[in-house]
Amino acid sequence: MFYVVGIPSKAHPLLIRKILKSLWFVIASTEKARRYRLKSFGRPANEHKYTKNESEQITVVDYFRDTWNYRLCYTHLPVVELYDPDDKNQSYFLPMELVNVDEGQPNLQPLTSEQHAKATNKTVVHPDECYRMIRRVADERRFKQDPYLEKLGLTVGVDEMLMLPARILPPSKIIYKSSHGAHGDVIERVQIGKWWLNNRFDKTCEIRTWAVVLVSEREPDNRQIRLTRDFSQRISQ
Repeated sequence: MFYVVGIPSKAHPLLIRKILKSLWFVIASTEKARRYRLKSFGRPANEHKYTKNESEQITVVDYFRDTWNYRLCYTHLPVVELYDPDDKNQSYFLPMELVNVDEGQPNLQPLTSEQHAKATNKTVVHPDECYRMIRRVADERRFKQDPYLEKLGLTVGVDEMLMLPARILPPSKIIYKSSHGAHGDVIERVQIGKWWLNNRFDKTCEIRTWAVVLVSEREPDNRQIRLTRDFSQRISQ
């Protein structure tokens, strides 16, 4: 199951658009393997109501208790609106605790700085250390005494590694063009694993007065006005 903790309701549209929109979700209580997309968040489960018998209103908590004999544990969490991409006109409001993020999905979001650092520490190995790691594996596996390799007619030469010719490429560089001609160009190179920009970019001016213009074919409704105000508030943050 997944939970939205510590995120205000006004930030839910941004959360869906940036992170949750591309994910697949499955309903935990069904045997049929169907996947859904997330459209929106609703009210808390103890406030959101279903329509029963065409006219009767019943909360999600009461519905699952009376119909399915299931007591929700997190009644304060909002329900989620799911839909099938093959039938976008039909959507389902379900308690969040009954919805799971489908397993095995590729991560479409860029890695954070911490994740980049962890990946680099695992993949960047000094050549001497890499050589020792390979030698250790070769010695522990005892390829020359492996009966399976012998049956397959394979031979692994572990006496010495191959020496291949190679070349060291020069590091990349950034050339800042000068208005005084080529002799005034400044060249910056990578230092200690990162670019040294040396503050060679012009500082932008501070915009103290600005406005947002809403262009519409007809008179804007309350929803459009609310979205425009929310957008303008996000710009100023």
